[in-house]
Amino acid sequence: MDLSITPCVLSLLLIGFSYAQEIKISPAEKSIRRETNQKGLFITCEVDGLADDQNANLEWLDPADNVIGPYNSAAMSRIYSMQMRTSNELQFDTLKNGDEGVYTCRGTIGGNTITNDIRLELYDGIKVLSNHTQQPNIYTDAVIACAATANPLPTVQWRFANRTEVKGERYRPLPQGLEIKNITKADNGVYICMITVKEMSDSLPFQINVTVTVPPSLKGPPTRSTPIVGKRFEMTCVADGTPRPSFTFKKDKIVLTGERYKVSVVSDVNVNQGMLVIEELQDSDEGTYSCVAHNQGGNVTESVFINTIVPPVIEPIINQSVPEGNAVELVCIAKGDPAPVVTWRIAGSDITISDSQDKDITIESSVEEQPLIQVRTVKLKFAKLEPKHANNYTCSASNEAGTQEKDGRVLVEFKPNFDDTPYSSTYSWLNEKTEIKCVANAVPLAVIKWKHNGAIITEGPNFKISSERGTRQMTSILEVSVNVENMNTIFGKFTCVAENLHGEQEKEITLIQAVVPSAPSISIDGVSPTTIDLLITPHQETGGQPIIDYKVVYYAEGDEQNKVTRMAPVSSNSQELRTQFLIDKLTAEVRYYISVEARNNVGYGAKAEISDTTPAVRQPNNPKVTSPRTSDDPNTYKLVWEKPETGGKPLTGYKVKYYQVELKADDPEKVEKVVGEMITKTVDQGDTTQISLTELMPSSAYELQITAMNAIGVSMATTKIFTTPPGGQTEGMATAAIIGILIAIIILLFLVIDVTFYFTKQCGLLWALKGKVAGGEAGGERADAEATDHEKEAFIKEGKQDSEEPSAKENVDVVNETDKSGEEDKMKELEPEDKEEKPVTESAEEVKEEAPPASSPQTETAPTPTAEASAESAVPDPQGDDKDPKV
Repeated sequence: MDLSITPCVLSLLLIGFSYAQEIKISPAEKSIRRETNQKGLFITCEVDGLADDQNANLEWLDPADNVIGPYNSAAMSRIYSMQMRTSNELQFDTLKNGDEGVYTCRGTIGGNTITNDIRLELYDGIKVLSNHTQQPNIYTDAVIACAATANPLPTVQWRFANRTEVKGERYRPLPQGLEIKNITKADNGVYICMITVKEMSDSLPFQINVTVTVPPSLKGPPTRSTPIVGKRFEMTCVADGTPRPSFTFKKDKIVLTGERYKVSVVSDVNVNQGMLVIEELQDSDEGTYSCVAHNQGGNVTESVFINTIVPPVIEPIINQSVPEGNAVELVCIAKGDPAPVVTWRIAGSDITISDSQDKDITIESSVEEQPLIQVRTVKLKFAKLEPKHANNYTCSASNEAGTQEKDGRVLVEFKPNFDDTPYSSTYSWLNEKTEIKCVANAVPLAVIKWKHNGAIITEGPNFKISSERGTRQMTSILEVSVNVENMNTIFGKFTCVAENLHGEQEKEITLIQAVVPSAPSISIDGVSPTTIDLLITPHQETGGQPIIDYKVVYYAEGDEQNKVTRMAPVSSNSQELRTQFLIDKLTAEVRYYISVEARNNVGYGAKAEISDTTPAVRQPNNPKVTSPRTSDDPNTYKLVWEKPETGGKPLTGYKVKYYQVELKADDPEKVEKVVGEMITKTVDQGDTTQISLTELMPSSAYELQITAMNAIGVSMATTKIFTTPPGGQTEGMATAAIIGILIAIIILLFLVIDVTFYFTKQCGLLWALKGKVAGGEAGGERADAEATDHEKEAFIKEGKQDSEEPSAKENVDVVNETDKSGEEDKMKELEPEDKEEKPVTESAEEVKEEAPPASSPQTETAPTPTAEASAESAVPDPQGDDKDPKV
């Protein structure tokens, strides 16, 4: 090839290649349409197939063929280009009217210019000028507004919330909206204004929430608190309406504003109320108040007149101090509106003073009207003062705004008296300091001095003087010290002299010498093997001082060197002068010598002496039952008793027997006959004083016997009748039910076993009955059947024993019954002295015995109850009671 043509060929190829390249614009449409004010549009132009050393130099031209440059931060460009090697992006931050037109992308490759363009069209989007919430007035031809703009112009259709078309006689579409004739609350809800621009294929469902406006209505006139001057005042009115109304308050047609007037609205599901609060009401707040409730549907007003009330105010009361016999008055001036009611009473009392209570006291009242206030004056007048009138008096003023009280004092001046001096004589003794009190009533208070044997007393070793000041009373206390040097002269008359400006009075008080008491009178109230019960009576001559206690000294015969000294306190019973004192821990069959001395503040007096011998040790006294006649429980009785005298030996326990009885109809305290078995319980603890008697029948009567035991023997029995209330469990019915159930179980078990043997072993009662019906079997077969029957009987017997094996509780009952019958047989063989029941190791033992007939002899230690037994009695102890009464 001719090399000279090579450059020409290459140039032609390059030019052809350049013309083959073109600019591509994205989006690819030649024309695009966007909404005015849209944000963020970009258009890209690019060239494919450029060599690495080529650059298209792409740039954008606006509709006026001006080059669109890159972003200018200073100018905050809204339209700008973003240049790259093979592409260029045209960026619109926000589309505005005027941006529409043809935009050209231009590039230069190898000196050749290539272009491509795209048309941008703008349209105005749908804009709604109406509100989403609209509140037309009720009972009007309301128009629901839906004003919308767009370019091209939009069309409007109306639909309900469920997208169904709005149609009907009451609905009429208008250019400005939807008309609803005579709108009511039933028309409340959501309406959809469907706005469409067909040319742009654009639509907007605009929701409108329709709430019918109901003009406000007040539920009656305003309510208010009591308008008391100086107090918080509240006025409230309640209103209905949609939307909920607001409130305005007026006084005399002027809207209340400012810090003094606080208006608030309280709204909840049930109430909408407005409140006016005035924290501190004034006289000038009196007037006509109006409550105005308003919303966009209108307003309504209710008014009320407020007549302010002024609470009572009492002016200071002037106290009065006037000599006895003069006239005086206490004046109470009370201001308020309305005029307060004013009364007088003695301070601390609830009784109002009236003219009729005292002829020397009168009440005088008057009223004076002043601007915005009324003044009431009430005088408490005393025609002739007496000491009894001296007091504090309370003036009380009241009206519906409240009450105020103030006190005034009347002092009655009088010469001294000694009405409150506690005594005219008192006692002292050697080495004692005694206070002599003199109380002088006087106004003004009296000055007091003391005399002894006519001479004025001054303080010194023998005398000290002190005083106590009270209301209309002065107390002087003279302390007298008695010693060996003055005891022969110090006793005698002391004179209290009281003086004030109205006079002088004297009061004599005798100081008497106190001595030790005379010997008391003593006697023995009772003797047991280990105790002696003393009865000490003080002598009438107590020496001028109360008996403090007694010194009791005693010793056993022949053992005078081991005297025992004990102190016996004076009886705390003010009605009983005698003192009972128990000397215990003595030895049986020993003579004891006893002396008693009475003591007062001066010391111990003369002795009184007595002696006695303790008896031999014996069985205890019978217990005293303290539990009530009627039980609280239908099946249980709580037996309670007092611990008896032990007889000189510690108590080892108690025995209780009880049985059901019938009482005499004409005398419910006596037994007609015994109707139940005897139950015995033994208590093996001597300190126990109660036990529960069980297995009782409701609505029944019982008799019990209780005896106490010690190492010597058994006491006589105490008997008592008691009854049970209705209710509870009837023992007979419960036992019968248990027996019936057991029998039914046994029969059912027998039938199950017999049927089992019938089918498995061809034997049993059913099998035998079948054989008899059939007329018998052959000899060999009968023998087999008999052998089988023997096996069946053994099996049934074993099964029955297994099924009838008693429970743990039933085993106990069986053993008890067996032991009972065996014990009865054994007791029949024993002599009477061998029949005493053996003590048990548990706290209580229960044995059922058949109660003896009312007339049968008793074989137990305690006597058998008879039909004539009383409700509670004690059989006399043949060996004598625990105490041997002596005079």
